[in-house]
Amino acid sequence: MHQVLEAAERAFVSLTGYTGFDRALSEEILMVVLKSVSAEQQEGYVRQLEAFIEANRKRLGQLYGRYGPGGNFAEESRCYLTHQPESVVVCERLDTVPMWLAAVWNDELDAELTLERFTKYWRFGL
Repeated sequence: MHQVLEAAERAFVSLTGYTGFDRALSEEILMVVLKSVSAEQQEGYVRQLEAFIEANRKRLGQLYGRYGPGGNFAEESRCYLTHQPESVVVCERLDTVPMWLAAVWNDELDAELTLERFTKYWRFGL
């Protein structure tokens, strides 16, 4: 989990310049989100995530530019994920296994609306 978080933090900070995120919250959310990574994918997941970031750098930049820290529509109280580095992993999982992500998220995190709102930002809000 720590290697995934480090990769997500590097990407998030390079795209936003923001370092005021809650690392404990990142770890809590990642523990759940990473349950949607199959056992076969776990070993190479950091490379998979880095490839996703590289392929989607412009789209991620637009997401954070609009809804992230300092963005035109940044409202952390409506969707805190846009201010957290694990959101990079959430985007990758939304593009790869959206139903599996929703299942583990809704099972373990008491923030269903957060994932719903973030999904709309990622898919339609750009």
